[in-house]
Amino acid sequence: MNRNAIDFDNHEPPLSAIGSPRAPDPLGILPERRIMRVTSTILTLTAAATLLAQSPPITEQAARGKVLFFETTKGKPCATCHQMEGKGSEAGPDLKMIAALSPKGIIMAVLSSRTAYMQEVKTSTGQTFPGLLKGQAGDVSTYYDFSATPPAKRELKKAEIADTKDNAQWKHPPESTGYTKEELADVIAYVRWAGKGHTTPVKPGDMNP
Repeated sequence: MNRNAIDFDNHEPPLSAIGSPRAPDPLGILPERRIMRVTSTILTLTAAATLLAQSPPITEQAARGKVLFFETTKGKPCATCHQMEGKGSEAGPDLKMIAALSPKGIIMAVLSSRTAYMQEVKTSTGQTFPGLLKGQAGDVSTYYDFSATPPAKRELKKAEIADTKDNAQWKHPPESTGYTKEELADVIAYVRWAGKGHTTPVKPGDMNP
């Protein structure tokens, strides 16, 4: 092999060629097999990224749970207070936080008769309402008023709030909606699928304490 020849496969010209006015630019020309190799790598990485960005197809059980989540006629739909897949209300806690739990853990949250986050808010005018604090900016507190359906956002200045305390009277809606065990399993399957991409079926027995 000519000592002054350029090894294009390795992109490393021999030292004797560096600085030579007649030496071709090793970065200006790529051999065909190297181009094909780089192109193949790019296509593979692109396909992998696309697969990662896609959620697994919704299961039949999760699809049933989705209908219950957004459209149930048994009391208030979950979407009245919660949001999944970018739809519904952001008034309640983000259910993605519990989607990674076991079905048993999720059912404990779903059927809880009350939540530690709910407060009884009393305004300076004497009005009281069950409120969930969503944020504070300066002397303004943002609450969701759960006496309305769907919950209404209210912004109150510090001077407009007479008192806040734990609300022991407010009941979490699913506690009294009368879902069957099969329906609850469907709802949990949907929450787990939409929140974390789980596709494992949820059986009523999986929710037993």
